[in-house]
Amino acid sequence: MQDILNSVQSWLALYGLKVVGAIIILLVGIVAAKSLTRLFLKVMRRAKVEETLVSFGGNVMHFLLMAFVVIAALNQVGFQTASLIAVLGGAVLAVGLALQGQLSSLAAGVLILISRPFKIGDVVEVAGGTMGTVQAITILTTRISGFDGTMMVLPNTKVYGDKITNYVSTPTRRIDLVFGIDYGDDVQKAKEIIMKTMREDARVLPDPEPTVWLMELADSSVNLLARPWVNNGDFWAVRCELMEKVKQAFDQAGISIPFPQQDVHLKDGSPLKEAA
Repeated sequence: MQDILNSVQSWLALYGLKVVGAIIILLVGIVAAKSLTRLFLKVMRRAKVEETLVSFGGNVMHFLLMAFVVIAALNQVGFQTASLIAVLGGAVLAVGLALQGQLSSLAAGVLILISRPFKIGDVVEVAGGTMGTVQAITILTTRISGFDGTMMVLPNTKVYGDKITNYVSTPTRRIDLVFGIDYGDDVQKAKEIIMKTMREDARVLPDPEPTVWLMELADSSVNLLARPWVNNGDFWAVRCELMEKVKQAFDQAGISIPFPQQDVHLKDGSPLKEAA
């Protein structure tokens, strides 16, 4: 029994103060890590950084601070932390190589949250043609609700790695409408009908002023380009209704919208024979 007591006394003499010091480092470090993390979150929120990025940054910062505290405590009791750091570094490298795709999405997610090309509720077109309303933005993915009721979850690498079109980031938007008329119709009259129809719609903005141009002499029609400006929320309603109203006005004025057609002439002037 006396030998055990002597051994305990010897161990306490050698390591007691180190263990106490390690415990103090651990306790003080935990409190300091929590305080610094709270301060970081407070500063980020005051800067109006996206909440998802704030939460992610806070978690990363707290993890790094706690890792530093644990290593300092182990070093206090004499543990060889250099080998531990080397092992952890190797493990982090291996995990990083295994999760390259996820890390790319994470980096893209951080860039999306920092640059803010869109926000929740915006109507966007991303990833080469995916269109809908943004429902959620996370560190790894962006969730978009399609106009047909489908829900699409896209990795952020696809979202940020291609063209991003935000349809609601500006208060006004221009509508481009093309109307084809017959070559025998009066172009000036058709332009006046289109302009009158646009000006009669109260949702069409007077500034910038709506315009009508002769855009193209196509194979089967003379194409007129109409460009009214509207408030963003009125875009689709005005676009569809203007097309209908111009069609009705053309019908009343006797202006035809031709079908695609081709005239075929034979060299010898003989008629085409019907195939048997």
